Amino acid sequence: MKNIFLSSLLLIAVLVLQSCEDTIDIDLPTDQIATPNVFKDKQSATSALSELYINLRETSLFTGKSQGIGSTLGLYTDELTPTYLPPSSDTFFIFHNSLDPTRFVISSLWNNSYSHIYAINSFISGVTNSNGITTEEKEHFLAQAYVLRAMYYQTLTQIFGDIPYTTSTDYKVNTKIVKTPVFEVLKLIEQDLLKALDTLSYSDDSPNKYYPNKAVVELLLAKNYLLQKKYEKAELYSKLVLDNPLYNIETDLSKVFKKSSKSTIWQLANTTAIAATYEARNYVLFTSNSGSILSNNLLNCFDNHDLRKQLWTKEFQNSGKIHAYKYQNRTTNSDECSILFRIEEAYFILSEALVYQDKEKEAIVYLNTIRQRADLLALPSTLDKEQTLDAMLKESQKEFFLEHGRRFFDLKRNNKLSLLKTSKPNWQDKHALFPYPDKEILINPNLNPQNDY
Repeated sequence: MKNIFLSSLLLIAVLVLQSCEDTIDIDLPTDQIATPNVFKDKQSATSALSELYINLRETSLFTGKSQGIGSTLGLYTDELTPTYLPPSSDTFFIFHNSLDPTRFVISSLWNNSYSHIYAINSFISGVTNSNGITTEEKEHFLAQAYVLRAMYYQTLTQIFGDIPYTTSTDYKVNTKIVKTPVFEVLKLIEQDLLKALDTLSYSDDSPNKYYPNKAVVELLLAKNYLLQKKYEKAELYSKLVLDNPLYNIETDLSKVFKKSSKSTIWQLANTTAIAATYEARNYVLFTSNSGSILSNNLLNCFDNHDLRKQLWTKEFQNSGKIHAYKYQNRTTNSDECSILFRIEEAYFILSEALVYQDKEKEAIVYLNTIRQRADLLALPSTLDKEQTLDAMLKESQKEFFLEHGRRFFDLKRNNKLSLLKTSKPNWQDKHALFPYPDKEILINPNLNPQNDY
């Protein structure tokens, strides 16, 4: 992992030159990044924090670009079909579930994530040791950094399983660190989120919801407790999100992915005020053989009168190729931002938590809120536990397609990845985990044993 942590300083120095709407107001000298002097006052710390958000948008797991988990896991599961498939490309191996530890997609997901985690840990250290920032300012800066670190680790452990967990900025230590078991990582993530919860308010200091606030933390905690199988706590925190008057389910499906959507909890600023989201550039076809189209498996799960199919998908020029159309502005854009979290997810977290507490009748009520908004008939209250769980997964598939790998994570969390065998001929149970990058194992043998792949 030595190369990861050494490269992170260069990564941040490059990203500091990029602009971010409503987030970058201060130019930061590149030779001061990750040094104590960068946090000499609130202004310089604010600029350094902005770089962490740029990392998130540009090169992280959560980017809307093709290397993000939206595309990667969409191809890996049953959401996307490539229009062009060179046999030596990463896309070919992802789509055919034949990844190996030498593939660039594996090293990219891993290296970028740990570079960003290093930057976050460096930021936390710099803020903590600063003498020019007030205690109140420190708490606010640290809370946002804890949220970001939790997001990375929570996603990495769902993809790779046991992973190195570090809060250190000493690369010599980090190159020798052992793997931490999944459930221990989840508990460490929980600690970060609880610290953030104590500090952040429901106001994020941005009218455009560009920063994480207390509701974001509650949603992340609810997801964390689902993974820990602490269903009462998952229920508690998802209900807090649903009961928040700042957010409401967006009943007009044409507005869900607009900047002003009532359901958005956290979204990322674009590179400029008129730049398209990366999702629009990635998923909306520009030519008939560019990018990926929606798979037949996904399209066939919709009823024809489902409003989500009508409004969130689109055929490319009478070609029979259907692409995602959640984000629509592929060129000039002023009303869309990349959404990280929206309140609809809380409905599904709550439904799942209720099912595993044998409260399926209550779960069905929340699922029906989602269905009826899509102009579908309500599910009957007579469904048993397994039927309710299956209905929830099918509804989530239609609601969250291509949104940060939620299809893969939903199936994995509920031990249902085997469902992919009907549409993915190469799917095997071992594909629940990605392999560790081979170069990282060479640098740090403590990553052994390698995941089966």
